[in-house]
Amino acid sequence: MIKLIEISGDSCASCHALLPGLNAVANENGIALERIDIETSPDAVEKYGVERIPTKVLADGEKIIAKCSGFQPEEILSLWVEAKLEEYSKN
Repeated sequence: MIKLIEISGDSCASCHALLPGLNAVANENGIALERIDIETSPDAVEKYGVERIPTKVLADGEKIIAKCSGFQPEEILSLWVEAKLEEYSKN
């Protein structure tokens, strides 16, 4: 199952601002959205190679398809997810 994972922190203002756009992009693409807080799940930092938050990971089960960090507006996130899903479907 392909999902979009947001790795964030409770004190991260950009992470909170990003959430509505992430929800919309996940819904548009018919994929699940999972949120992971690094304060309660510190193992996610190593598992997903997080260098800064927010980090977005597109994954198929445990396989990482793509990853990006920082705040992006909904339009950019949508283009990123669509492009990565298209690339992945060709492999």
